[in-house]
Amino acid sequence: MLRRRRTDSESSRVVRLSSAAQMRHTEGMVASDVVDALAALGFNLNEGRAYSALLRLGPSTGYQVAQRAGIPRSAVYTALRRLVSAGAARSIPGGPERFVAAPADALIALLTKRFQSSSDSLRNAISHMDVAPAVPDAFSVRGYGRVMEEAARVIGSATQTLAVSGWPRELCAVADDLRAADQRGVYAVLFSHAKLAKEIAGMHFSYGLAQEALEAFWQHRLVIVADDKHTLVGATENANSDTAVLSETPAIAEFAVGQIALDITLLALRHHHDVSDVMARLLGDRVGRLDSLLADQPPPTLGVKHGAKRRPKKASKRRKKR
Repeated sequence: MLRRRRTDSESSRVVRLSSAAQMRHTEGMVASDVVDALAALGFNLNEGRAYSALLRLGPSTGYQVAQRAGIPRSAVYTALRRLVSAGAARSIPGGPERFVAAPADALIALLTKRFQSSSDSLRNAISHMDVAPAVPDAFSVRGYGRVMEEAARVIGSATQTLAVSGWPRELCAVADDLRAADQRGVYAVLFSHAKLAKEIAGMHFSYGLAQEALEAFWQHRLVIVADDKHTLVGATENANSDTAVLSETPAIAEFAVGQIALDITLLALRHHHDVSDVMARLLGDRVGRLDSLLADQPPPTLGVKHGAKRRPKKASKRRKKR
């Protein structure tokens, strides 16, 4: 059976339809991002959808917003009035009343000012309580977003040194925090098996492997130690199940720094690179004291198995045949 060939006009129509569908898909994704961002700032779902619809429609009636945003007509005016009250939308009197979205820059500036004011009020209120809540030596957080927030906080707390082991994705996510630490004069050492971007501030040690190749058999993990005290060790698989443990215990920090130093030392040995200066900065006088003890060349122990001596088995007596 012969298939009819498309005419030029039909092919052009198909291309236009495909482009339109792609534009609608992209537009839907952007609108969803706007709704999610507003939800994080305290707006509910209907308010986020209404604001997103107003951005696309311009001055609109409640009916038009309800149709475009998929909000029930019984709920759309409540959402629009709350947007107006919050400064996210403006009401245009008339018959019928119409609404228009506040410009994005104006809304962001307004919300930023409110957040700063609320933060200052909270700080003052807490300072007048004259209490010092007990801070646990260790606690955990759950969810990729929370893990990365704490990672940024730990980096931001550093005043002298930072020891970091992680993947390019996570280190890029905290690149601004690492740059700020570098500008504060913090000595930051970064280790990764994968190749790190040059834009990430700090002393890089990396095998230069492709992140995608490593992901085939390794999971994302992140270790950060600030000033030999503040430690974060966590899973960073970009999942809600990610968990990180944060500690203020110096012994835990010392152990974590030691592991990072070991990874760097092994990398350096493979490539015949001297890292003694880095180890001195990272580990302090621990390196020098160990070297002075090793100068006497005590005999090392290399894979010698020890344990309780096994008793020889007694020979079993065979029963005599009758």
